[in-house]
Amino acid sequence: MAISDETMREIASLSGLILSQTDLPTLLEEVCRISARALPGTDGASILTVSAAGPSTVAMDDWSRQLDELQFSEHEGPCLDAYRTGAGFRIRDVTSDTRWPSYLPRAAAKGVRSMMSTPLTSEGTVLGALNLYSRRVDAFDVETASLAEIVAAHTGLATQVAAAFFGHRDLAEQLADAMRSRAVIEQAKGVLAAALRRDPEDAWQDLVRLSQRSNRKLRDVAADVVALAAKGDLDVEAMSRRDGSAGQSEDS
Repeated sequence: MAISDETMREIASLSGLILSQTDLPTLLEEVCRISARALPGTDGASILTVSAAGPSTVAMDDWSRQLDELQFSEHEGPCLDAYRTGAGFRIRDVTSDTRWPSYLPRAAAKGVRSMMSTPLTSEGTVLGALNLYSRRVDAFDVETASLAEIVAAHTGLATQVAAAFFGHRDLAEQLADAMRSRAVIEQAKGVLAAALRRDPEDAWQDLVRLSQRSNRKLRDVAADVVALAAKGDLDVEAMSRRDGSAGQSEDS
C-alpha cells in the first residue's frame, strides 16, 4: 500500500496534538479534521465517546454530528456497533446495505452514501469509534480502512493520555470501568468455549452476535453469561432467542 507524503504528514501530526490543544473535546475535533484530510474519500468525520450519561459525539461539522446523533436516536448503527463489539464496519452503499434498517434510510436522506466506523482502542480496551462519512458510493476501499485503523490507534492512545493530562474525569472513569469489563468479557468467552466446546475465537464471535442481536453492550451480555453460568442456568440457545426478540422490539 503506497501512502502519500501528505497522508504521512497528517498521521504524524497526531502524535503532537496533546501539546497544542487545550482540552479533550478540542483535541478530538482536530483529530476529525485530520482524518478528513488524511483518509481519501472522506467528506465528514466524527468520534463517538461514551460516558455514564450515554453516547455523545465530537465532529468536524454539523453534518457529521447529525449522522452520529441519528444513530443514538435509532439505537442502531455502525459506530454504536463498533463501540459495542470492538469490530470495524464498512458500508459501501447505504441505500442497499440491510444491517441497520432504521438508521441507514434516514442517513441516506441526509446525503451520505458510504461510511466506515473503526473502534478506538487503547491497551485492548474499546474507548469509542472513529466514523468517516462520504457523499460518494463505495468511497472507502481496503487501503483506506487500513489507514483508518492507524489513525484510530493513534487517537486511542492520545485519548487515554489526554484524559489524564487534561484531568478529564468522566473519561478517566470510563477507562477504568472499561479495563474492569475486559476481565468479565474474557471470562464469558471462556464459559462459552467450555459450554459449547468451541475454540476461543468462535466463542468470541458467539458473544459478539449475542451483543448485536440484543442491541446491548458486549460487557453487559458477558456479565449475564458469567452470572447464569455461576448459577448453573446457562442456556445459550435460549439466551440467543431472548436477546434476538429484545433487539427486534427495540428496533420496531
